[in-house]
Amino acid sequence: MKHPMDQWESDAKQSQKEYNDNALRQSSLVYQVFCTEAGQRLIAEWTELLIQTPSYTPGLDNISIGMNEGEKRFMRSIINVMKTHEDSQ
Repeated sequence: MKHPMDQWESDAKQSQKEYNDNALRQSSLVYQVFCTEAGQRLIAEWTELLIQTPSYTPGLDNISIGMNEGEKRFMRSIINVMKTHEDSQ
């Protein structure tokens, strides 16, 4: 009979493999979408709109500030995926 810890380690390895496979699949899809001319233009526009504008302006509540930061994080993740794929080729 298998020791419960062996099963746990096996499950953990399988979960990590699935996570890695999904991350690779998603980053590949992001690259395919944003490596196009239209995708590059969208990145440029979003960078100007989302990253280069302040997250906080007087009068904003914490939820709005958090949303602005989340948009910046999302945009940075797309840019990082693009750089990673370009560096690996």
